[in-house]
Amino acid sequence: MRKQVNDYDKFAEQRHYDVTNGKKLALLYAEKPMMLSMLPDLKAKRILLLGCGTAEESELLSKYNPKKITGIDISEKSIAIAKESYPNCDFYVGDMLNLPFKEKEFDFVFSSLAITHVEDKNKLFQEIYRVLEEEGEFLFSVGHPLRFATEKINHNGKTYHVIGFEKTTGHVLGNYMSYRKQVNTFDDNEVLEEYIAPPSYYFETLMNNHFTILNFKESRCVDECKEVDENYYNRFHEIPQCIGFLAQKK
Repeated sequence: MRKQVNDYDKFAEQRHYDVTNGKKLALLYAEKPMMLSMLPDLKAKRILLLGCGTAEESELLSKYNPKKITGIDISEKSIAIAKESYPNCDFYVGDMLNLPFKEKEFDFVFSSLAITHVEDKNKLFQEIYRVLEEEGEFLFSVGHPLRFATEKINHNGKTYHVIGFEKTTGHVLGNYMSYRKQVNTFDDNEVLEEYIAPPSYYFETLMNNHFTILNFKESRCVDECKEVDENYYNRFHEIPQCIGFLAQKK
């Protein structure tokens, strides 16, 4: 039986449990440390969590004394969990390409590994620009193509994720520079449709939509992970899983 792609409601409860109990190593030891290191001053800011899922980030960001935190996600189940778990925030079911908010309603937009599921980044960035206050900031993460645009090959009974080429024939493994749809199955058997692109794509698309890039980082698994899962640490201390951008509305 074919597994349903992007079944956010089905996996909402399990995802919330995994994240709140430290089961998602990529988030806990790579993506979140990267994102938190890029945060601007959030004191008294109006924050929008874009593609918030079950909104665990609302608890993290509330420690920085924002004025208000609002979240939006397409998954009804995820938003129901968010409302129950974080009652001091406001949450809405909605499409990030057609945000139900007025112009300049937010000072800061935060999006963790969500916009990778949206094909039309131009329209998305235009919507974010619309709801941001003048000089408002936008921090987001997406999967790194070095991790997700590789090609899997088997060698001596082992599976390798490879980017490279064969010198004689010019045969290429992987597609680092392409903007393409990719369907990935994760460890919990969730199947997600994502659009993978190189960092240069995001630089260009942000600038074309009137954003100034303030910061850019590639994730690196932090040392605390070594005591928890040394194999995971060895892989993702040197190979980035995610990229992060901090951009500002011109």
